[in-house]
Amino acid sequence: MSFLSKKFKKEEGSFTIEASLVFPIVLFILVLLLFFSMYMYQKTFLNQHTYAASERAAYSWDNSYKQAMTGEFVAGEHDNLYWRLTEDRLLGALFGWAGADNEVIVSVPAGEGGSLSEKKLSQAAQGMPSGMNGTIEYQNSLIQRKVTTKLEQVISLPLPSFLFDSSNNVLTQGSSAVVEPTEFIRTVDLVRYYAAKFKGKGGAASSTAAEAGQVVQHFGKTKK
Repeated sequence: MSFLSKKFKKEEGSFTIEASLVFPIVLFILVLLLFFSMYMYQKTFLNQHTYAASERAAYSWDNSYKQAMTGEFVAGEHDNLYWRLTEDRLLGALFGWAGADNEVIVSVPAGEGGSLSEKKLSQAAQGMPSGMNGTIEYQNSLIQRKVTTKLEQVISLPLPSFLFDSSNNVLTQGSSAVVEPTEFIRTVDLVRYYAAKFKGKGGAASSTAAEAGQVVQHFGKTKK
């Protein structure tokens, strides 16, 4: 018994046994972190392109002749004067009847759009890398106008399913608001102009009477 107890108390080979138990766990964690980093890289890469496409479409929304990548356009080229009333889904946002819709959706990869809104969305989606599928959508809710891009990409990584949104697809979306400061200032000035006109029309009688009274007082003092 003393011989066996001495054998068990010896420490030779203990490092080998511990390493054989710990090393597979460490290796599994490292491989898992490596694959997870690759997955996060793909998701970040996809997320970057979703926001880039949305921002390009929102920035060039006021003129379909703008290049989506740079914003350049030839001087004098612009859309028709009343495109915001007829081709910006304004009727759908106001009423929503007679087939009027307040949104338009273009698939990615995109072709040539038919309407003016589809053309703008298609131009913004043309700079995306191959292998990305999804949609780019414009919505006009009257108070807010925004462009939303939804993309997905299939990747083959031996990761657990709980790390993915849906099977082996990486899903992401990004939105950008359509803002036109110049048009907003022009609209505010127009409202102020007509408000002043209507206000002046309502108070015309009182202002005329006051002016007539001042004239009478002036001539009355002159005669004295």
